[in-house]
Amino acid sequence: MDQLGYVRRIKGNMAEVEVRRIAGCGGGCSSCGGCSAPNIVVNMENQIGAKVGDIVEIRAKSKNIIKYALIVYMIPFVMLIGGILIGVNLFKSIGLDYYEILGFLMGTIFLTISFIIVRIIDNSIKKRNENAMEMVKIMEEL
Repeated sequence: MDQLGYVRRIKGNMAEVEVRRIAGCGGGCSSCGGCSAPNIVVNMENQIGAKVGDIVEIRAKSKNIIKYALIVYMIPFVMLIGGILIGVNLFKSIGLDYYEILGFLMGTIFLTISFIIVRIIDNSIKKRNENAMEMVKIMEEL
């Protein structure tokens, strides 16, 4: 998936690039007047020598995007459901009458722990410099 980005800032070998976010529907439909999906700012390695103000082509690495999506969505989901199931079974076996509420609370505790786990994984990915996107070429120079 290729996109265009605007280079906002260069700091060392890293570039801050503003990328127009693609709406889930594609954003090109005239029946709704188009979507107002906000732009996102991405920091990426400047391998092509882009300068501030350049329009660059950005290529997404599909393998990394799928991996990151699984990490961000599945770990919290599994932890929430697992926490609820463990909590309900634990508190039911103890004999508490309000085991569903306590099970839900345990699920939310597990969900909070999952956010910490995802944050640790995110920091690990940053240290390994695994980017989901890379600049491919300069489309328009300032």
